[in-house]
Amino acid sequence: MMADERTSSCPECGAALESGRTCRDYFHDLLALEAEVRDAPGAEPHFLAVAAYNLQHPAGFLPAALAGLRQAVSDVLARRATLADVRRRAGAAAAGPARVRRRPDAAPTEADRAARREWPGGWAMTVRDVCGVAPEEYGERVRAWATAVTAALDRPASDARAG
Repeated sequence: MMADERTSSCPECGAALESGRTCRDYFHDLLALEAEVRDAPGAEPHFLAVAAYNLQHPAGFLPAALAGLRQAVSDVLARRATLADVRRRAGAAAAGPARVRRRPDAAPTEADRAARREWPGGWAMTVRDVCGVAPEEYGERVRAWATAVTAALDRPASDARAG
């Protein structure tokens, strides 16, 4: 992409956006690419891609859900948990009255604002770095993206906000 084609950036992850496009559009491109990758839909690459995207776009999620997702990604990357394990955990965490997503009409609490201040403000990789790869590179690139996301989340907040 040439510099003059960039007209904006994503307010959550900071990715450069082409005119008229959003990160959600690039995420849909990524899912279309994933459909071309044998055994990727519903498997580890899909989990890592959706999780990395959601961790970089946290506004719609409650802090506890983000913490659980962050741990799940770390555990899958380190092979401490399987997808079946993290699905069971997620199901248990969201059982009953527990919420994962923020109500659209609910104002953020002070705890929400504090958690958001601790979140990175810049990312080494975004969805745009993955959605344009060849299908045979998809799994490796998604894993690199998820690894970069967890590395940014593991840095001290002052370092992470600096990008």
